[in-house]
Amino acid sequence: MHRFVAAVLVGLLLSVAWPGAASAQTTFNVATGHEVKVSSWVSINPDCTPTGQIVMRVTQAPQHGRVSIRNAAVFPNFPSSNVRSVCNRRRVPGVEAHYRPESGYLGFDSVSLEMISPGGVYRSYTANIQVR
Repeated sequence: MHRFVAAVLVGLLLSVAWPGAASAQTTFNVATGHEVKVSSWVSINPDCTPTGQIVMRVTQAPQHGRVSIRNAAVFPNFPSSNVRSVCNRRRVPGVEAHYRPESGYLGFDSVSLEMISPGGVYRSYTANIQVR
């Protein structure tokens, strides 16, 4: 029984393409008046089919722009040691977050997101954004 539960947990963790830590931060540069993709996530089986819908939410909105979350066909980024790395060569169903700064704004902004996989794996993520 314990081996079965452990195998299920490992399978769930391997099925989601996102940083290994429970939370992560990344910095982006974007030109004023333009949009930048700040996050994309997938949850797929080894045959590249989706395991279900990922829930993505804004937990801290940007002060000088807006974020749109949309379903999209994305290229995953699994490490070569992951059986799902063969899926990196094609688009699969996923979810993306895009940031657009206020008109004319120059400076720093950030947005925090949370993601929950169909299997219940939780991740938080902060995108730091320099608008130039």
